[in-house]
Amino acid sequence: MTMFIDLHTHSTCSDGLLTPSALLNLAARRKLAAIALTDHDTVAGLPEAFAHGKITGVEVISGIEISSNLEGVALHILGYGFNHEHPALLPFITRLQQARHNRNQGILERLQVLGISITREELAQIAGGQAGRPHFARLLVQKGRAKKIQDAFSLYLKRGAPAFVEHVKPQAAEVISCITEAGGLAVLAHPACSDPGLERIPSLVAQLKDYGLAGIETFYPTHSKKVCRFLQQLAAKHSLLLSGGTDYHGDSHSTTPLGGNAKTMRVPLQLLHDIKQRLASAAVTPPQNQAG
Repeated sequence: MTMFIDLHTHSTCSDGLLTPSALLNLAARRKLAAIALTDHDTVAGLPEAFAHGKITGVEVISGIEISSNLEGVALHILGYGFNHEHPALLPFITRLQQARHNRNQGILERLQVLGISITREELAQIAGGQAGRPHFARLLVQKGRAKKIQDAFSLYLKRGAPAFVEHVKPQAAEVISCITEAGGLAVLAHPACSDPGLERIPSLVAQLKDYGLAGIETFYPTHSKKVCRFLQQLAAKHSLLLSGGTDYHGDSHSTTPLGGNAKTMRVPLQLLHDIKQRLASAAVTPPQNQAG
């Protein structure tokens, strides 16, 4: 029986709709062999995910997703298999959290100017964990200022909209260095989202490889078969690992179910074996639960 995994998921600790435990329960129901919890700029959900992974029998790989910048292009970097308590990682994450707090404060102030009152307390209550633009969007819908989440982004929160505030991002080289120093592997997330025409991706990947990039997320819901093949060839050229995941945020916020399916995409377990082999070859043991 072919086993599948999902190496790109989000929980309520960032902008997902399910707690880490609920996410693991769903992964077990969908018979996934393993998942990586890759919340944005935080590792707060990992201890709960590790503990519940042992209960459900779903292997959990430490993960994170960090927004970065390279040559003026916004890139998302995934980290896998790192020590989530590493002393070099925690101050960096604290800095990321402060940048998020500053951005949220800016959005609150811009909405106030527009005559829309959202308090920090309301934001904290709806977010539960780390607050971001999706939580603002949900509050705007609740307050009747937008019909749908997408409308809230279009009217207020997307780039160029009146309440948009730029996210101050670290440079990609620093992100990769921090993940690597914590014993993990850095992987470029959904390249076609950063550069739809994939015109700059080859040169950017070559640069990222010099910084220590270990892999490319080739399997992704919006990647066509042609894009997937292109990225696989690019990965092979640079001896980079392949990764993949659904970017799952919850059924109502995701077009693809957790782990995918035959009609959308599936990520084979072999990719995780390759990742773990690369970690082992670097004399690093990934923090994970040893599920049966």
